[in-house]
Amino acid sequence: MCVNLVNRTVEVFDCGALIEEIRMVDAKHERVAQGITKFEERVMEKVKSEMVRVEHQTSEKLKEKVDLEIARVAHEMKHKLKIGIVAMVVVRAIVGIWTSLSV
Repeated sequence: MCVNLVNRTVEVFDCGALIEEIRMVDAKHERVAQGITKFEERVMEKVKSEMVRVEHQTSEKLKEKVDLEIARVAHEMKHKLKIGIVAMVVVRAIVGIWTSLSV
Protein backbone atom coordinates (compact mmCIF):
# COMPACT_ATOMS: atom_id res chain seq x y z
CA MET A 1 0.00 0.00 0.00
CA CYS A 2 1.31 3.46 -0.91
CA VAL A 3 0.19 6.95 -0.01
CA ASN A 4 -0.68 9.39 -2.79
CA LEU A 5 0.72 12.66 -1.47
CA VAL A 6 -0.66 14.71 -4.36
CA ASN A 7 -4.29 13.89 -3.65
CA ARG A 8 -3.71 13.13 0.04
CA THR A 9 -5.34 9.79 -0.27
CA VAL A 10 -4.37 6.27 0.59
CA GLU A 11 -4.48 4.05 -2.44
CA VAL A 12 -3.64 0.44 -2.91
CA PHE A 13 -1.33 -0.16 -5.86
CA ASP A 14 1.95 -1.85 -6.65
CA CYS A 15 4.67 0.17 -4.94
CA GLY A 16 7.34 -2.04 -6.45
CA ALA A 17 6.77 -0.68 -9.97
CA LEU A 18 6.82 2.87 -8.64
CA ILE A 19 10.02 2.23 -6.71
CA GLU A 20 11.61 0.66 -9.80
CA GLU A 21 10.61 3.71 -11.86
CA ILE A 22 12.19 5.98 -9.22
CA ARG A 23 15.39 3.91 -9.32
CA MET A 24 15.51 4.17 -13.12
CA VAL A 25 15.04 7.94 -12.96
CA ASP A 26 17.74 8.18 -10.30
CA ALA A 27 20.10 6.11 -12.48
CA LYS A 28 19.40 8.37 -15.48
CA HIS A 29 19.96 11.41 -13.29
CA GLU A 30 23.29 9.98 -12.13
CA ARG A 31 24.39 9.29 -15.74
CA VAL A 32 23.44 12.82 -16.76
CA ALA A 33 25.30 14.27 -13.77
CA GLN A 34 28.40 12.22 -14.66
CA GLY A 35 28.14 13.37 -18.27
CA ILE A 36 27.93 17.00 -17.15
CA THR A 37 30.95 16.52 -14.88
CA LYS A 38 32.98 14.99 -17.72
CA PHE A 39 31.90 17.81 -20.04
CA GLU A 40 32.95 20.41 -17.44
CA GLU A 41 36.34 18.69 -17.11
CA ARG A 42 36.87 18.70 -20.89
CA VAL A 43 35.86 22.36 -21.11
CA MET A 44 38.23 23.29 -18.28
CA GLU A 45 41.08 21.40 -19.98
CA LYS A 46 40.41 23.31 -23.20
CA VAL A 47 40.20 26.61 -21.33
CA LYS A 48 43.49 25.94 -19.53
CA SER A 49 45.13 24.91 -22.79
CA GLU A 50 43.89 28.08 -24.49
CA MET A 51 45.10 30.21 -21.57
CA VAL A 52 48.58 28.68 -21.85
CA ARG A 53 48.59 29.28 -25.60
CA VAL A 54 47.49 32.91 -25.22
CA GLU A 55 50.01 33.53 -22.42
CA HIS A 56 52.80 32.08 -24.59
CA GLN A 57 51.70 34.13 -27.59
CA THR A 58 51.49 37.31 -25.50
CA SER A 59 54.89 36.60 -23.98
CA GLU A 60 56.42 36.13 -27.44
CA LYS A 61 54.90 39.38 -28.70
CA LEU A 62 56.15 41.25 -25.64
CA LYS A 63 59.63 39.74 -26.09
CA GLU A 64 59.65 40.88 -29.72
CA LYS A 65 58.67 44.42 -28.67
CA VAL A 66 61.38 44.49 -26.01
CA ASP A 67 63.99 43.20 -28.47
CA LEU A 68 62.99 45.88 -31.00
CA GLU A 69 63.20 48.60 -28.35
CA ILE A 70 66.64 47.38 -27.24
CA ALA A 71 67.84 47.42 -30.85
CA ARG A 72 66.44 50.93 -31.34
CA VAL A 73 68.12 52.25 -28.19
CA ALA A 74 71.42 50.59 -29.13
CA HIS A 75 71.29 52.18 -32.59
CA GLU A 76 70.46 55.56 -31.06
CA MET A 77 73.34 55.27 -28.58
CA LYS A 78 75.80 54.38 -31.37
CA HIS A 79 74.62 57.42 -33.31
CA LYS A 80 75.08 59.67 -30.27
CA LEU A 81 78.50 58.14 -29.62
CA LYS A 82 79.56 58.96 -33.18
CA ILE A 83 78.38 62.55 -32.70
CA GLY A 84 80.32 62.72 -29.41
CA ILE A 85 83.49 61.42 -31.05
CA VAL A 86 83.17 63.94 -33.88
CA ALA A 87 82.60 66.72 -31.33
CA MET A 88 85.71 65.67 -29.37
CA VAL A 89 87.79 65.63 -32.57
CA VAL A 90 86.52 69.10 -33.51
CA VAL A 91 87.24 70.47 -30.00
CA ARG A 92 90.70 68.91 -30.04
CA ALA A 93 91.39 70.41 -33.46
CA ILE A 94 90.22 73.82 -32.26
CA VAL A 95 92.41 73.54 -29.15
CA GLY A 96 95.33 72.43 -31.33
CA ILE A 97 94.86 75.32 -33.71
CA TRP A 98 94.40 77.76 -30.82
CA THR A 99 97.53 76.46 -29.13
CA SER A 100 99.60 76.67 -32.32
CA LEU A 101 98.41 80.22 -32.98
CA SER A 102 99.12 81.28 -29.40
CA VAL A 103 102.72 80.17 -29.45
